[in-house]
Amino acid sequence: MKDDFKSLNLEDLKKEIQTSSEKVREARFQFGVTRSLENTKLIRNHKKRIARALTVVREKELSAKGELKQIAPKAGSAPKAAQTSKGKKK
Repeated sequence: MKDDFKSLNLEDLKKEIQTSSEKVREARFQFGVTRSLENTKLIRNHKKRIARALTVVREKELSAKGELKQIAPKAGSAPKAAQTSKGKKK
């Protein structure tokens, strides 16, 4: 589900954002006014879908301009900062 946005074009991504926004609006209305929303996690899930779609749209815009920086994945753990001693200072 997370990776299906990268295969869509900009038109489809914008439609996905629009439909998810409408579903969030409807769910908020059901939850706030009529108190008939059974699954309150629905709002959170659609907000996450909107965020993922907006991220992919931004990535595509930046890659079209040539401004997108590729970040290499981390190999192992992050380097440790200078450790401070917890003992007495000299």
